[in-house]
Amino acid sequence: MNKEQSFELDLLDFHGEALELSFEAPAEAATWLFDGVDVPVRLDEDGAFRTELRAQLIGSTVYLDGSISGDFHLKCGRCLQWRPFELDEEVAFVLMSRASWEDRYEGNDEIALDEADLDVSYYDGEILDLRPLLREALLLEVPGFPLCPESLREACDRDYEAVVGEEKLAENEANSIDLRWAKLRDIQLDDGD
Repeated sequence: MNKEQSFELDLLDFHGEALELSFEAPAEAATWLFDGVDVPVRLDEDGAFRTELRAQLIGSTVYLDGSISGDFHLKCGRCLQWRPFELDEEVAFVLMSRASWEDRYEGNDEIALDEADLDVSYYDGEILDLRPLLREALLLEVPGFPLCPESLREACDRDYEAVVGEEKLAENEANSIDLRWAKLRDIQLDDGD
């Protein structure tokens, strides 16, 4: 089954067998991946976000597993340059109907959760929009402080020096200051008198 750009699963498509789902969105149609979040990552303008999933419906619970992939660019936190970042990650989701989810989890003050319960979400209706799940999976793979890969270390050092400037870099090295911590020197502490 190929549903280009829709990233939806219709529960009426299940007829007792697992479904193979394939979704793809070019960069201009995948803006939903980063809406409302400030992350130093973007999809390659000539690339696409791809998802291959196997879906099973057991009772009213949908089990999804497969992969997400795409060619992205990350902004290095050190040299501030955009660098290629290839994503190819395995994903797994469990979606219960809202009624099943409420029966199991809601109204209990104390619930003993196991690891499998942490990845359970719920759905309403017969059409499941998979975009929020896929977006979350992607954002969890983005490093908190992206750095250039080791293969680009020389270019990163060169670009870092260009951003900082030779004079400031020499001054910081002489004073053993890491630029990321330099602002701490400006903090004025009250001695409590």
